[in-house]
Amino acid sequence: MNSRIIRETVLNLHGLKIKLRFKLVKNITLRIKETGDIFLTAPVGMSLSEVQQFLESREQWLRQKLQQVLQEKSQQKQEPKYSMGELPFDGQYVWLWGKRLLANFLLSGKKHGTYEVQADVVCFYYRSELSEKARCAFVEFFYKQEVSDRGEQLLQAWEKKMGVRHTGLKVHRMKTRWGSCNVRTGGINLNTLLACWPEKCLEYIVVHELAHLHEANHSPRFHAIVERYLPDWRERKKMLLAFKPL
Repeated sequence: MNSRIIRETVLNLHGLKIKLRFKLVKNITLRIKETGDIFLTAPVGMSLSEVQQFLESREQWLRQKLQQVLQEKSQQKQEPKYSMGELPFDGQYVWLWGKRLLANFLLSGKKHGTYEVQADVVCFYYRSELSEKARCAFVEFFYKQEVSDRGEQLLQAWEKKMGVRHTGLKVHRMKTRWGSCNVRTGGINLNTLLACWPEKCLEYIVVHELAHLHEANHSPRFHAIVERYLPDWRERKKMLLAFKPL
């Protein structure tokens, strides 16, 4: 528990503002918050001249540390962030199996709501003008369809290898899970957004969920089953956590 502040003031160290707090402590401590604010805690019996002398002896370190903190703060502001469950679509690009592709919305005589994946572009066909909300829904349908098709193929292939059988696949967008398995019914759920991640991630989730049909819990036996069929599952899991569709 922090000691009570007895007295506080602000010092100036050649242009740097230091928030000084005197407390019932034994040692003097100096720290820089993520905001760039500098705090110094000193024992009650320490004089201002002693504090100033301490600060001057640490000035070079203090300025280097402050510059590092401010640079990190600036980088964090500039770097785009992704929250799980957020639809990866900025109006121009979509993601498919780890690759960013141009999204081309085309007014066409083709069936409304169909799409075509080409080398570096996905063509979305429509017969009447689409609102921004409708385009997002179209992209989500695209992701869902891709996971449904490829997920079912992988499930059928892996259940033969693993000696289990799933009873149905449901695909929907989830904020906290990549997949789930109903061990009682044999039903499998997959996250729609897995279409954006490298395909190895989808395959890892498929094997993971099918393994639950052998072992319901995440026990050592469960992980041994996953290891037996997918020896590189740890690397795939790291990929799943590290990849960001930005």
